Amino acid sequence: MTKGRVIILFYLALTCIVITSCNTERDPCLQPQNVFMRMQFLRKAADTGTAFVDTLLPYMLLNPLDHAVPYMSSGVGNVSAFNIRLNPDADSSRWYLQTDSTAMHRRDTITFYYERELYFISNACGYTYYYRLNEVKTAPRILADTVHSIDSVVITQREVNNEAGKTHLNIYFHRK
Repeated sequence: MTKGRVIILFYLALTCIVITSCNTERDPCLQPQNVFMRMQFLRKAADTGTAFVDTLLPYMLLNPLDHAVPYMSSGVGNVSAFNIRLNPDADSSRWYLQTDSTAMHRRDTITFYYERELYFISNACGYTYYYRLNEVKTAPRILADTVHSIDSVVITQREVNNEAGKTHLNIYFHRK
């Protein structure tokens, strides 16, 4: 092998090493960045004062009143639980809930009061917010002949983070 070929092979190997060492391979973000609060819908069982059953809402429209959410639908059916995102820019979030597609006047407003905590996930994922629920208030939306659909709301899990399978709120509806 001539001296020129050895030098060319050396520089070629050195170039390959430099190119591969400059490419940093980062770990992909495997942890969810969006934190959701889960609500379960319940209704008192017939002829009991304390037993509750999951309620399949034949129709549900749930939309924010004070912030934009990119994934909300115009109305879904046969739902007994639902996830929402709280507003990361404020310490409260207002939503309206309509449970009957034919009765526009049956809308309730739900206001969530919470504390926000900035949480570092990783270099690849960045940051997200975790929340601590302090209080939830409901009121009928001010429309003509408003009927209040929600009986009460109970916070079952105050910490809203990325733990799977947690229900944070039970929403109890009036028995029909």
